Amino acid sequence: EDSLRAIRLAQIVILVIDGTDPMEKQDVQIASHVIEEGRALVVAVNKWDSVEDREETLDQLQYKFDTSLAQLKDIPYQTLSALNGKNINKLLDRCLWVYDIWNMRIKTAGLNKWLARMESQNPAPLISGRSNRLKYITQIKTRPPTFALWCARPEKLADSYKRFLINGLRRDYKIPGVPVRLLVRKSKNPYA
Repeated sequence: EDSLRAIRLAQIVILVIDGTDPMEKQDVQIASHVIEEGRALVVAVNKWDSVEDREETLDQLQYKFDTSLAQLKDIPYQTLSALNGKNINKLLDRCLWVYDIWNMRIKTAGLNKWLARMESQNPAPLISGRSNRLKYITQIKTRPPTFALWCARPEKLADSYKRFLINGLRRDYKIPGVPVRLLVRKSKNPYA
């Protein structure tokens, strides 16, 4: 309960895991909670000096991130040794970098050009043979980056298409390691 309260009050959460036994079930649960709360996450892989096969360990870690925490792409991590103080400064640099991303703001004009490009590459699925035209997108909040998208039938916009847009935002605006939220809203009919 204390850790859940600390996550709610935090801006950046550093999840310290044991490099000799990376990402146990409890670590994954805590990381999932951090993501749900919309906090910036950095994973500190401790005891790195004791890890024998470092490449294998990093591969295992990446696999756990990709399968257990798929809703957050490119989770930043830093290997370190708390015992001898190795890479602590790199960890702090990584935290400052993630904090800047968590606070980033994107101009609306650029977002709408981006949306038109995304929709021309891959239009939203049809509803009963009719287009569910995406009208407008803007960033309504930072911490985490939160976007509002207006379309004709928001209740009919498939989750897979929302994920397509979120992944596109992450890729094109370089938003790794922080949750991205997309709220879909109904656009008003000018003829009603």
